[in-house]
Amino acid sequence: MKRIKYSVLAVLSLAMTLFSCSDTMDWEIDPAFDRCFSATSLSVAAGTTDAIVSFDAGMMKSKGAEAFQIEVTSEAFASDEEWDNSENVLRFETETSPYTITGLIGDTEYYLRIRAISSHKTASRWVHYATDTKMTFKTDAEQIMYDVADADRGENSITVRWDATKEVTHLTVSDGTEEEGVEPMKIMLDDAAKAAGCYTVTGLNPSTAYTIAIYYNDAKRGSVSASTAAVMPAADFKYTLDPAATVIDQVLINDLSEQAKAVAGDPNNYSVTIALNAGQKVTFMGTGEDGTPSNIKIPTGMSVTFFGLAGGDKPTMKFIKNIDVTGSHAYIKFQNVNIVDGGAGYFLNQSSACNVEEFTFDDCSLTGFSTTFFRVQNAASAKIFNKLNLINSVFTNISAGYSFIHMDTDGKGGSIINNIFIDGCTFNGVVKAGKCFIYSEKATMSGDITIKNSTFYNWVGNSQYIIDFNAADFGCRSISFENCLFGLQGDNTTSKTVRANVVPTYTDCYKTTDFFKKITDVNELHYSSDELFVDPANGNFSFKPNTTDLPIGDPRWRTE
Repeated sequence: MKRIKYSVLAVLSLAMTLFSCSDTMDWEIDPAFDRCFSATSLSVAAGTTDAIVSFDAGMMKSKGAEAFQIEVTSEAFASDEEWDNSENVLRFETETSPYTITGLIGDTEYYLRIRAISSHKTASRWVHYATDTKMTFKTDAEQIMYDVADADRGENSITVRWDATKEVTHLTVSDGTEEEGVEPMKIMLDDAAKAAGCYTVTGLNPSTAYTIAIYYNDAKRGSVSASTAAVMPAADFKYTLDPAATVIDQVLINDLSEQAKAVAGDPNNYSVTIALNAGQKVTFMGTGEDGTPSNIKIPTGMSVTFFGLAGGDKPTMKFIKNIDVTGSHAYIKFQNVNIVDGGAGYFLNQSSACNVEEFTFDDCSLTGFSTTFFRVQNAASAKIFNKLNLINSVFTNISAGYSFIHMDTDGKGGSIINNIFIDGCTFNGVVKAGKCFIYSEKATMSGDITIKNSTFYNWVGNSQYIIDFNAADFGCRSISFENCLFGLQGDNTTSKTVRANVVPTYTDCYKTTDFFKKITDVNELHYSSDELFVDPANGNFSFKPNTTDLPIGDPRWRTE
């Protein structure tokens, strides 16, 4: 062991002697081997069309680097030479880290490489981005499409619009009925459509919901959901308002009633469709004997549809007073119209006896009605509504004095709404500081409460129930919620949900973190309303990119 030790020392001594014989080395350094140092840490935080690249710039600069080249591509290359020779590579240069690269396409996988460069050293070797599981990073989903305006919805067409500064190639159109494995309809966009940021999809079916997505090659850059307009409903008598008309009054209603009776030949069962022109604005009121505004009465036996024609913005009906449906009616319907409170306070505040088979709102918006939307009073005369339908409609800032749907009957006279059906609606600021969403004062409904595919925001405050029959001994046949989204609650009271003699069911329903009522079968999204929705304060409940793609809530807000 000692001999080995001494031998090593001898070798070291000899080496020191040899080096001491010369002040300089007798060979030159090859500049090709005097490289910049490569990055040893590299991370990427992707957005929709950009990404932040972070790396150890300080270390590399201390070793002689002056700048850094970053290259990005969506193609999978086998070698660095392929990167060098490709035109499909985005190239950037920076002197600092982190650095934001731009011009990317949303919802796309990208490869990235980086190297250090210097004016007096050879560039470092390329370092390729990689994680433990993959060699790429992916940008977030985009939304370059704009919401579909009423004026862009025809009976057989939908016009879609998008940011014309973005590169696009084609659209896909789906009504959700395609068989498994069948691709949606594909429409290639020409240069004119790309430049305009606009295309009209034709050949569609009336009253049908469609999802239209836009792509750049394989990358989806956005999507919108919208329904085509309805065809003017059939009736014994169809009437289109004069475009210059500004009032729907009792005189007009009575005149149309008489004409429809003559056509139908049955004074107890006849129908009228009253068409309003696109963009038309009318007040809705009768006139009392003293000349003051009064409720408009729908004559007994008359069924009526107030229908907004396609081709522009929805027509608007301003309610100065309430609608009165005294008597018997097979149906009362409002379709494709805006309805606003012009001082009525109530949309309906029924006190006189009536029997209405179906009362429907389809593709409407209702705004205001500060007292309540739909009230059945507790007068002794029977007021029977067999079915109330709210379909594909938006209800905004309604009800403070009573519940949104309010059966204030206390069992008197058999007054009741037997079935309530809600599908594809948005409720924004409804009973946020009032009473319940649905209230029945100790009166049992013979049918069901069905609520599906609907979005709720800023609703049910003041420590109220969602649905309340005033006592657990009363209720209905069933209460069901399906594919609903419960957003911001009007208060933080958690104890009251439903008081009825049946247990409600919740299927595929979700809530935001600012909906405080505790419902076991409702899933939490782990986002507040402000984090989930694009602009809830201004009525835009589209989901922000990369929050959720679940098919929940009002379909008009889904981006699939």
